[in-house]
Amino acid sequence: MSIETTFLPAGRDRRTDRILAASERLFLELGYTATSMSLVAQRAAVSKTTLYTRFSSKEELFVATIQAACRQYGADFVPDDVADLPLEEALYRVARRLVDLLWSPDTIMIRQSALSEASRIPLAGHLYCQAGPQRIVSALTILFARLSGRGCVGIADPAFIARQFLAALSGGFHSVPELGIAGPPSKAERDDFTRKAVTLFIRGLCKGAA
Repeated sequence: MSIETTFLPAGRDRRTDRILAASERLFLELGYTATSMSLVAQRAAVSKTTLYTRFSSKEELFVATIQAACRQYGADFVPDDVADLPLEEALYRVARRLVDLLWSPDTIMIRQSALSEASRIPLAGHLYCQAGPQRIVSALTILFARLSGRGCVGIADPAFIARQFLAALSGGFHSVPELGIAGPPSKAERDDFTRKAVTLFIRGLCKGAA
């Protein structure tokens, strides 16, 4: 399955913004299964016709909601925007955005909801992966290919490196709020973690390419 969703820039269509805000809250409150298009339309104060004109199904709306969250944190990035920067700076800028996204309470709740429902409704897990992790890995793959092409570092398998980079950013403090042990880390803690993770990752890349 492949669902492609086209968005208007933020602020161009207030009803679309209201729909996405309402769908995010409902998916967080009720989960994928219990959220209906009727409830979204009611919460967003729009007609069902208006809703279906923009999103033809709940599946498409779910994907759009996750993509909107990625854009909110700057994680839905364009690889060419950073590909010309020095290796460490390029990876830090991207990683810092991803850390904010991965460690945000709403992202953690959406992930938990998708995973909890995936055993009963595989589509929920599939849509979550498609809209979030897979899109991020695809963008990272392009970025690492660009960096390798510039000679910044030798990478034989950019897709594998992209997945490992995302995995490196998902550790540490990320598991603490996900388990409900504590709240999200502070900005200083996120800054420090990101810098250390990127430095360690680059050392591994350079060692592997040697």
